[in-house]
Amino acid sequence: MIPQNIQSQITSIWDKYITDNKKVVDTKGNDLEDIDSKRLEAIETLKIIVQDFITGAIDIAEFKTDIDSFNKQNNLWGFTSIKGQMFFNLLLKTSDTDEQTQKLTKLLKQCVAEPKDLPDALNQIEALDKYVSAIFNKAPDKRKAPNPGSVCYFLSYFWQIHNNQVWQIMYSSMIVSFTEIGLWQEPRSQKEGYENFFNLNEEIKQVLAKHTGRSITNWEAEHSFWNFRKITAYPKKESKPKEKKLVETTKETPISALAEASFDIYDYVPRVVANLIELGNETETSSSAKGSKYEKAVCEVFKQLGFTVQQLGQGTGREPDLIAIHKEENVAFIVDAKAYANGYMMGASDERAIKEYINHYCPKLKKEGIQRIGFIIVSNAFKSTFEEYINDITWKTDIKRFVLLSSDALLHLLAYRIKDQKTLSEVVDTIISLGTSISAQDIIQQFDDI
Repeated sequence: MIPQNIQSQITSIWDKYITDNKKVVDTKGNDLEDIDSKRLEAIETLKIIVQDFITGAIDIAEFKTDIDSFNKQNNLWGFTSIKGQMFFNLLLKTSDTDEQTQKLTKLLKQCVAEPKDLPDALNQIEALDKYVSAIFNKAPDKRKAPNPGSVCYFLSYFWQIHNNQVWQIMYSSMIVSFTEIGLWQEPRSQKEGYENFFNLNEEIKQVLAKHTGRSITNWEAEHSFWNFRKITAYPKKESKPKEKKLVETTKETPISALAEASFDIYDYVPRVVANLIELGNETETSSSAKGSKYEKAVCEVFKQLGFTVQQLGQGTGREPDLIAIHKEENVAFIVDAKAYANGYMMGASDERAIKEYINHYCPKLKKEGIQRIGFIIVSNAFKSTFEEYINDITWKTDIKRFVLLSSDALLHLLAYRIKDQKTLSEVVDTIISLGTSISAQDIIQQFDDI
């Protein structure tokens, strides 16, 4: 039974949701209008994909690809995150033999089917958890293994496709909210975790039903807590007025579940690069000194991400700041770091310099067997998308991707890599898949489940 004081908090959360006209927003603060209607429409297609897999009409690889493709176009449940599609990718990637793939296929067919009841659901969680834990515990590099912590979210997503009235998805953001109001205690197992979550969700719906005088759906309960979440991704360094202001604003203004990370990134970002944004904003030191410190910090982040780094930059003539290489996949990025406090604006000399870097280094990298080459500019902010120039570069040169990457986004990428033990290949896939301008919120949307 939920204590009375927490019941009052739950009804207050609901009242705020109603006051906000049931507003649901995405990672960039854009309204998600009629999300429930869109989900109902999407479910009709997803049911066919899931059923085709269960009946054997498509194999596990096709199932993974079909689910990935559909969710990238209809990201209404956050399945593109680390606990969804990336977990699925690693699950299949670690099936090294035909025998293992057949075993995984049989297990998944059983587990993604709708459970008969809660005990049946818990058995399905336990079965997949046992399988995943065996892989994870034996893996020499945990970053390349599926994490057992993703099992509950992963399976409950498929169960909700079958029946959204019965099965609530176990979102990390809801656990964060439950913890914040004193309603959650860390479980001893994945199975116990979902049992506690399911029962709490049912109790919450009962509290809200009594409060409103009508029945409450899983999605209504989810949305109310979704808008409630207020976890900040920024460090609380009270001595620095700008950061203090960010924290105060966050406390006063409810945000979307995906507007900020579900953890403090500075708990994971190494101290040596934690001041990257401050270095980019520095106005008291000389331009050359400021630029040098910022470039070194950017270089260190790419090393921490797992790239093989050739550091160039100041003192080496007209050069980019570094080359970041992922040899296993024959990928490299030419990287230029720009320490501009008020946002970077590309000038004519910069345009010429970038073309020189590309003309000089692309042939060298290709001789080394690097076939996919990208260009990244890192800065705290950008005054333009440079769309015309970027189109010109990607059309006329060997550069496959040209990316404007904010300092904040780079730090978030590093934090998620460390926290969730992401592989370098996943880091590279993220950089090349998120478009030409990547913000911290883009990284959060990619890796944090809603």
